[in-house]
Amino acid sequence: MASDSDKRYKKIFSHPLVVEELLLYFVHEDFVKDLDFSTLERLDKSFVTEKFQEKESDIIYKVNFKDNEIYIYLLIEFQSTVDKFMPLRILRYILEFYDFLSQNDKFSKLPAVFPILLYNGEDKWTAKENISDIIVSSIPKRYIPNFSYYKLIENEISKETLLKIHNFVSAIFYVENSTPEQIKSEIRNIISLIEKERPDLIKLFRLFINNLFKTSNYNNIEEVNQEIDNIMEVKTMLEMALKRRDEQIREDVLREMGNKIIETKIETKIETASKMIEKGLSLNLIIECTGLSEDEIKKLLH
Repeated sequence: MASDSDKRYKKIFSHPLVVEELLLYFVHEDFVKDLDFSTLERLDKSFVTEKFQEKESDIIYKVNFKDNEIYIYLLIEFQSTVDKFMPLRILRYILEFYDFLSQNDKFSKLPAVFPILLYNGEDKWTAKENISDIIVSSIPKRYIPNFSYYKLIENEISKETLLKIHNFVSAIFYVENSTPEQIKSEIRNIISLIEKERPDLIKLFRLFINNLFKTSNYNNIEEVNQEIDNIMEVKTMLEMALKRRDEQIREDVLREMGNKIIETKIETKIETASKMIEKGLSLNLIIECTGLSEDEIKKLLH
């Protein structure tokens, strides 16, 4: 059965924008900046075996990278104790994923898969990143597997670093790195991280907070919610003001365009009337053809 932490993180990282923030701000690899995040799409399938389902959860995204399609394999480790054979476990999941992809005839070569380990446990992370480091090198190196994952260890990211980032993911990590007492005393720091976020992510953060404190002894959840509500109120007022401004600009543009059209029509009518006068046509005919008034036409005669 999935843990509360599992469900919270599954919910969070099922949002493509959250994954985009995670990659752009917490993964320090050059290729990330060239990902086409408009194509980011979650794959609704898991490759974590039943044996480890209570310890970790995997989320897979597909995204375009230049002229290629690649996959982001995000493994979230919930267990506090560190498994020294983690490289082996992740490699097993990646190979099972490749086996799944190989059944699709569209691939002449299998696409690249970028594996990320996200650890939110309390213990210091001590597991190796490359599988070759947990295999005795008693035979030539070329026969020993060489595979690495990218690690994101929440408890290794300082609060000072998180306060410089200011987004949804940094707020989540800040909360995860805090005790209930620290959350109470650092509410403004936490709120400052999300105050410029989109309303849907602020709502998701509120849901995360409420679910988190259901399983803790924190008694000041209303204080946090009030701070979040204040942000939402300000953002709603701002959005309404911007909407009113856009509507006013639109009305002004349409009014200006309408005036120009009317002016153009009048100028055309006057030009037509002048030509008809030069040809000596009758006043009634000119009025009928141009729609100008008798007085307007008489002014042209002088």
